[in-house]
Amino acid sequence: MHLSAPPLELSVALRARLRELWEHTGHQALQRLADGLPPNGGEVFDSPQERADWVSTTLMDAYKRTGDSATFALLFECNQAAFVIAIQGHLRRAHSHVDALDVLQEAFLNIYRYPHRFLPDRADAFRNWGHRIVRNTALKFLRGEGRLSRQQSLDEEFQCEDQRARSPLRVASDHEGARIVDHAYVLYLTLYLLHFQRLSPREQRALTAVEVEGLHYRDIAAELDLRLENLKMVIFRGRQKIFRGMAETLAVMSRVRAVADASAGAHLGVGRAAELAGVRAVAEPPQLDATN
Repeated sequence: MHLSAPPLELSVALRARLRELWEHTGHQALQRLADGLPPNGGEVFDSPQERADWVSTTLMDAYKRTGDSATFALLFECNQAAFVIAIQGHLRRAHSHVDALDVLQEAFLNIYRYPHRFLPDRADAFRNWGHRIVRNTALKFLRGEGRLSRQQSLDEEFQCEDQRARSPLRVASDHEGARIVDHAYVLYLTLYLLHFQRLSPREQRALTAVEVEGLHYRDIAAELDLRLENLKMVIFRGRQKIFRGMAETLAVMSRVRAVADASAGAHLGVGRAAELAGVRAVAEPPQLDATN
């Protein structure tokens, strides 16, 4: 399996997002990248790979300095596919049944938790650092799978069956369901926060007062100096922006996963197709009533 070479030029959409992040964070290196220039003061990139490396390294440095969630989200989008392919390679060599996306989520969680350990001293700093985290996370999952397998073998050999206990199949099913719900909950909270931060200050205050503080609409309207009808419209539009943004981000993540699966030679069955259909259904934003 071979990764495709980075494009010769940054896409217009990526440049626009880099410029938006520069305006939001004030990180000057992002502005140079948006202008097509190396962030280290040079005039040209030596190769397309160096350009792609500088994008990831600069995004990670900006997140390290500012903690901005939108910067981290773009870092995830730029590196998800390459990380998944690397993870699948580690798992395939070990003949493991671990889910590559579980390893990916844990790896990015480690990146999210420990940005202070990142040193942006060269173009490929994030590529090297990130792949070390991916490798170590995959090894952690593989060791955990091995310990679980040995423990289950001992239990089957020396313990009598407890008729009151749930069957192993039921336990595994419940555990898998809980894990999926936990992952979905964290993902949706992260996306909600990301798109909440893109709202205007007035929209953020109105939603916080309603959904977090539980204030009455009339009190919020007085605080924001709005008519009650106008406040309801502000809340309605704020929610619409969040749900629309979440749906668009989920759609992008779904397309990236499809590309990664295709690159790995994955074949979708009926069950997988149904799962993807379910994801698309979840991604559809709910229809809101402006009068509520």
